[in-house]
Amino acid sequence: MKKILCLLLASLTLLLAGCGISDQEVMDSIPTLVIQAKSDIKKLPTFGYDWTVTGRWGNGTSVIADTAHPLEAQEDLTTVTLSAGEEVSLHFSKLPDSVTVTYWSADETDRENSTQVETTFLDSSFHFIVPEITGQMVILISGTWSSYDDVSGTVNYAFRTAA
Repeated sequence: MKKILCLLLASLTLLLAGCGISDQEVMDSIPTLVIQAKSDIKKLPTFGYDWTVTGRWGNGTSVIADTAHPLEAQEDLTTVTLSAGEEVSLHFSKLPDSVTVTYWSADETDRENSTQVETTFLDSSFHFIVPEITGQMVILISGTWSSYDDVSGTVNYAFRTAA
């Protein structure tokens, strides 16, 4: 009887250990973003996130990646060619519940001196119009996922406009 109980406990332990979510599975589930404008199409890398994947039994694994402020990381950002007044489409691999688009002049030094751009949702993607400003911009796109059963969180994507 003792051997059977030990065998059952060992089997249960192995079963539960196999139910976990690996860090790689979490990383692979983070949505990607492709931005499309008349003049350019680019896949943007993530720029910080707080992401959780929930398993079948309610167990979850989270990852958080903090980054410098986009103004401080301009040299490392993807460059996208955009024109003032141009419409930009945001194509996410997993549709977010909400999206915010914030921009700064690339010459700005005050992090708080940002402007938020209105987004619209049309044809399964979010859209925004490139603001009319002189010079380069640094743009931060933040997506939030909260209505899914298996994933949730916020993912940021940043880029700068070409000269």
